[in-house]
Amino acid sequence: VSVPPPSPFVLDEFKRKYSNEDTLSVALPHFWEHFDPQGWSLWFCRYRYPQELTQTFMSCNLITGEGGNPGLPLP
Repeated sequence: VSVPPPSPFVLDEFKRKYSNEDTLSVALPHFWEHFDPQGWSLWFCRYRYPQELTQTFMSCNLITGEGGNPGLPLP
């Protein structure tokens, strides 16, 4: 198994923009200017039973559980 080269997209830079600056005028433009589709992927999910996701951790558990590659260990 070959290891892909490091991505130029630095997630921590985006997270700082998202946390500290306006989302629409600063964070999202930064994301789309720096996003690396070769090294990252975006997923859209719609849950069949969203009424069951009453706590944030419930949706986080679904995302991390379903989005992980079963062939790779989670960090």
